[in-house]
Amino acid sequence: MIPRRRLLRALDANINRSREGLRVTEDLVRFCLERPALFRRLRRVRHALDVEVRKLPATSFELARARDSAQDPGREARASSARSIEHLLLMNLQRTKEALRVVEEASRLLAPARAAAFQRLRFQTYDIERDLLLLLAALRHH
Repeated sequence: MIPRRRLLRALDANINRSREGLRVTEDLVRFCLERPALFRRLRRVRHALDVEVRKLPATSFELARARDSAQDPGREARASSARSIEHLLLMNLQRTKEALRVVEEASRLLAPARAAAFQRLRFQTYDIERDLLLLLAALRHH
């Protein structure tokens, strides 16, 4: 049987990854695109993620204790390079969606009743991505 600590490690990494992806996207939408409504939607998702994480049966201390950044085999992975602000936005939304999926699936094992909340956040992110893609397409044609 795989120790709970390893599941918490994966959960911690993906909670952090989803927060980071949301924050990067949020700041680019806020400062580069100057779209307050879209910025607020992203911020609401990030804050809702924090609320849902606090409801998991694992404290922030337990998640941090499970963290082992120095031994992470993915630590040496080559960072992707963005070609534009638009590409950076989409890369970070993709990162967020993938991380939220991992959090959702891990929560099915740790706290099955919480999985639906993480699924809702993932689908909200899909909707934001759609609206951002439509916005970027419109901006390209102006």
